[in-house]
Amino acid sequence: MAGDLFIRTEDIRQEEVLSYLVETRTDRELISSLKGRSPIILKGSRGVGKSFLMRAAEAELQKSFDAERILPVYVTFAKAGLIRANTPDKFMLWMMSKICNATVRAASTYGLTLPQGSAIAAIQGGGASGGISQMERVEQVLEDSWKNAAGSTQQDAIVPESDTLRDAVEDLCRHANLKRICLFVDEAAHVFIPEQQRQFFTLMRDLRSPFLSVKAAVYPGATAYGESFQPLHDATTLSVDRVITESDYASNMRLVVFKQDPSLRETIERNGEVFDSLAYAATGNPRTLLKTMNRATHFNRRNVQEVIKEFYREEIWAEHSSLTERYPGHQPLIDWGRNFIESNVLPTLYSRNRSNKNEKSSFLWVHRDAPHAVREALRLLSYSGILQEGVSGVKGTRSQIGTRYMVNLGCLCSLDSEPVSFGKEVRSALSVKRFAEYGPNHPAFQPLDNFALQGAESEGNQALDAQLQRPIGKLDLTEFQLKSLSSLGFKTIGEVLAADEKDFMQAYYVGPIRSRKMRNSAQAAVFEYLSG
Repeated sequence: MAGDLFIRTEDIRQEEVLSYLVETRTDRELISSLKGRSPIILKGSRGVGKSFLMRAAEAELQKSFDAERILPVYVTFAKAGLIRANTPDKFMLWMMSKICNATVRAASTYGLTLPQGSAIAAIQGGGASGGISQMERVEQVLEDSWKNAAGSTQQDAIVPESDTLRDAVEDLCRHANLKRICLFVDEAAHVFIPEQQRQFFTLMRDLRSPFLSVKAAVYPGATAYGESFQPLHDATTLSVDRVITESDYASNMRLVVFKQDPSLRETIERNGEVFDSLAYAATGNPRTLLKTMNRATHFNRRNVQEVIKEFYREEIWAEHSSLTERYPGHQPLIDWGRNFIESNVLPTLYSRNRSNKNEKSSFLWVHRDAPHAVREALRLLSYSGILQEGVSGVKGTRSQIGTRYMVNLGCLCSLDSEPVSFGKEVRSALSVKRFAEYGPNHPAFQPLDNFALQGAESEGNQALDAQLQRPIGKLDLTEFQLKSLSSLGFKTIGEVLAADEKDFMQAYYVGPIRSRKMRNSAQAAVFEYLSG
């Protein structure tokens, strides 16, 4: 292969971002939304291009600034790991100082004069000393806090609170004739521990105003929103997943590679079927496509087939299993998810595709009343790119309702001795109407029956302990279901979690379906707290 195709967004200069943009209809809609007024949660697995879309939206706002008067501010929280985990107040101060500094720098870049004697003075942090402002010094001190067990408290008072920052932004917009500020927050979930994620989304909700719209990139299955932020109500959630069933999918993925290295056009067009197999194996993930392209030192059928087998049989699974280091409380979910897909779903789909010549499938369907732990495990698989988050409300056998997920085509094709030929067969007859079905009580789900209870028994997790002690009235249940639990003597979420579904069925008019919903609600209340 010519050159190094694996170029990350942070390695591209901001003024060059738009030259790498592949103009698809979906990407154009996403960029337009990111430039809009509403707060946005941009969701997608690793490598699908969330950071790039944010950078592209920022670049377009920069080009149209004189006409549109919308100020783009880009913030990355890449150094969040340096903030001491046992000082949550310091983490909030650090986030605020980062946002304040980025806003002032962006305003200065465009030559905007800052109003004096207003709330904007709070985010400037007073006069500069030694070449940096007080606010920049706060940011530096907090990032160095890991070196000093005591930390620093002297600078806390000069960091503004969220309402002061909102007022400062409004002052700036009115004074500089700005419509609003678009705050792009990258690495909003990936680099944070769960407790920090909850603090960030609380801040995102508190900053919302007509003059400030926050856009945050997150990952499916690994984001803790907390109680105060509700993704459905406090922001618009957009998915970055590329749909491989669209007619222009293969051509768009070719353009992604051509943008990275135009010299590869002749090689790819000469080996079109081989490239398409690699592109479809990536299941809409540009980073995975570029990474696997790099592995094929000589781009031919034999080498590409070896790359597919090596990457999708081993490396993608190793990356998924490594999530246990970051989310230790979710280890049983991570391990079960891998075993479920490798030992159950993939063999089933492969066998069906071999026997059915007319319609092929790479989908599974899970009943909506399946244990909540199962859905959490599938979301973690979506984070790793092994699944694409599903479409809910899909009818299965006997018109039952569930969620359809797509299994990574590379993982499926790697099972065959000829992945290129098998991949062509599958994609040429791929049908979303065909899927492997898993009902609410499928035997494969049994290992997760007591997962949440086992996780809740871990010691030293104060956030989890607090959740377990909350009253049952905080559960997302109907009034009838809450009264049923109360009649049985349950008072806290922890007590409901420790009970068996048969215990709930002792209440009047509570059968298997309602009892499952009660247990699922208790599990949902504690899952994001399992890793701290």
